[in-house]
Order: sequence, then C-alpha cells, then structure tokens
Amino acid sequence: MTMQPGSWWWITVPAGLVLAVLLRQPGMALLDGSLWTGYHQDFPALYAAAQMIATGSGHDIYNMSAVAAAELQAAGHPVGGSGALGYFNPPFFALLLVPMSSLPMARAFELWIGLNIALLAVDLWMLWRLTARLPTLLRSALALAFVTLYPVTYGLLIGQFSMILVTSWMAAFLLIRSRHERWAGLALAPLLIKPELLVPVVLILAFKRRWRVFTTLAPAAIALVAVSVAVVGPHAALAYPGYLLSSTKWQANGNAPNVMFNWVGMAAMFWGQPTLVPLATVGVALLSLLTLGALLHAWRGEMEPESDRFAVQWYLLTAVAVLIDPHLYLQDTVLLALPAVALVAATPARRRAAVVVALLGGWALLALGTYPNEHLKLNLFAPYLVIVSVALAALWRTWLAAPALPVATPALAGRDAA
Repeated sequence: MTMQPGSWWWITVPAGLVLAVLLRQPGMALLDGSLWTGYHQDFPALYAAAQMIATGSGHDIYNMSAVAAAELQAAGHPVGGSGALGYFNPPFFALLLVPMSSLPMARAFELWIGLNIALLAVDLWMLWRLTARLPTLLRSALALAFVTLYPVTYGLLIGQFSMILVTSWMAAFLLIRSRHERWAGLALAPLLIKPELLVPVVLILAFKRRWRVFTTLAPAAIALVAVSVAVVGPHAALAYPGYLLSSTKWQANGNAPNVMFNWVGMAAMFWGQPTLVPLATVGVALLSLLTLGALLHAWRGEMEPESDRFAVQWYLLTAVAVLIDPHLYLQDTVLLALPAVALVAATPARRRAAVVVALLGGWALLALGTYPNEHLKLNLFAPYLVIVSVALAALWRTWLAAPALPVATPALAGRDAA
C-alpha cells in the first residue's frame, strides 16, 4: 500500500529535534561571520598552489616546504594543525584557481564560498527533480536534510571543493538516465580534480560498454593531463599519483588517515596507528578489490538507465567510490547525499520508510564529525556504510534481477507502486 504523507511524522519530528542541534554550528558560523573568514582551514593550500602557478613556480606544488612558505606568506601565519597544508589535487585545478589568487586571500575565500553556495543551489535543484514522485512533505524534509548535512557546512567552513564533486557526480547520473551519455562524459570531467573517484565509475561504464561516455570523458582527461604537464612540467605531473598514495603514510600537513571515512580510516583504526602500516596497506588493497568485485556483481545484467534499479546501482557505486578512495575525509562524504535521495525516490512506497530510517542514521552519524575517529578510536561511518550497502543489495536482490521498469513521470506521482 502507498504510505500517506501524515505517516511520515514519526520520522520527521525526531529528525527535526536532531536538526535543531545540528544547525547550531553552521548557524553560529553564519551569524558571527566565521563562515566567510575561516580561510585558515583548508583553503590556503588551494590558494597557495594557484599563486605558485601564477608566479611560475608551479613545479614545486608538491614540495611541502615550498607550499608551506607560500601559505605563510599568503595567510600571514602558519596554517593547518601542523603549520602547513599539502596540495593534493592535479595541477590543472590550481591553474583554474589562478584568477582568484590575484585577490587577497580573505577576498578570494569569500568568492570561493560564494561559488560553492551557488553549486549548492544547483544541487538542491537536482534534488527537487530527483524527488518529483514523492510527497511534498518528504521532498522538503530531504532538501532540509541535505543543506543541514554536517559535511556540507563543514566543507564550506574549511573552504573545500566537495560541492564541485557532488554536482558533477549527480549531473552525470541524470544525464546517463536521460540517455545523454556524451554530455555525461563532460559532467564527469570535473571529478578529475579528485581522480581516484573516477576509478569505479570508469570501471563500471567500461564493464557495461557505455562507450559514448568515453567519447567526451577521454578527450577531456587527455586535455587536462596535457595542461597539467604544461604548467608544472613532466617531472611534477608524473610525481602526483605517487605523492597522493604516499600521503596515506603521513600524519601531518593536512593529512590524517585515521580520520578518513573509508577503508583507509578503518584500517588505521584497527591497527591502532594514525597512518597505515605495511600490513594495513595490503589489507586496504584487498578490501578495495573485494569491494569492486561486489560492485560488478551488483551491476550484472543489462543496464537500464531509465529504471528505478539504476538508482540503487548508482548508490552502491557511490558507496564503493567512497570506501576505496585513499584520500577521503568528512566533507567528501557529501557525495553520498544525492544518490541517497535518488534511492529514496526509487524505492517502492511500502519499503520507503525503512530506507529513510537507515539513511537518517547515517545523517546523524555524520553529525558527529571526526569525533568517533579521534577520541573513541572507532571509525563508525565506514562500517555503517558497508552494512547499509550490503543490506540494500540483499533486500533488492530479486528487484535488481527483475526486468527493469520505467521511471514514472511526475504526472504519475500519485500512482507510486506498492
């Protein structure tokens, strides 16, 4: 049977009480102005890398002493918990930020936050589109849950770029679902800012032989690699992959594996070490391969982008991307938010409440931030994500194997399948 809107109150009222607590930190940050002046967090690494490229010293963007000097000069004081922040992204991204580096860092930070809030508005528009079949009350609750998700406000406060990632990720989903696969390839290109996220996506799309996506994604990737080599030189560009992987052994300069929200974080916690010991590195590699194998199993059969099961598969793909990323923190878990919303919209009405409750658990768990990792010495989110993903795969095993059903149009919103 179809759930009546009033029956959602038993979920939304407790969630509203939790929301009042969660709004305290981002609300105070906005009211006291610290949202616009918190550039002492992560933004200096992006700003300094852009300045280094602008001044012709881009070949040193992976040299910590050079980056630390540029950050100190720009901020006027040491930054990050250890006095310096590493730049962990490809050279082309720093080149795109060069125009902002001509501004004082405080003004550049304000512009950067404004751009990210604009992307947040785009994400809300996508969320509203994804939930066209749902009751208005539930749609509104999901929108509110998204904008108050702690990784969203936390990412804004520290000047991260997570909004770019989630916008790119879900734009690709919507474009693939509407059979605009070449445009989806272009939508995926911004993920090259954090290239490891593309690994499971590329694997799945190649596995399903969606070659039209690669007709745009591949040239974009080649062009951005060429730009990176041009601006920092071959030596620095080729050093980037090794630099990124070696950072899992750091416990300084803006890097801390024990507070990552994935297999790396779980392994660092399990071995009681802030960084990965050799045996933990092997364990993470094996877990990643096992996770990718499970993902391929979940995507077996013909791919039907218009079907509801495609939303389930995309959520599982997102969960795997988060788990296997060797460099993923609290703010990056926002990548899961819109796939989770698409999952709720795709779930048959009689199962929807259980899915919402499960996802609400993750929303509340993320509100703890890095507290469980740093103080309780327990990574709670990664096992939660594994348990929920396995439960979803088991719950919908028959559904995933069944013939795909077309996604209902908004005009059919009142005919949600029981």
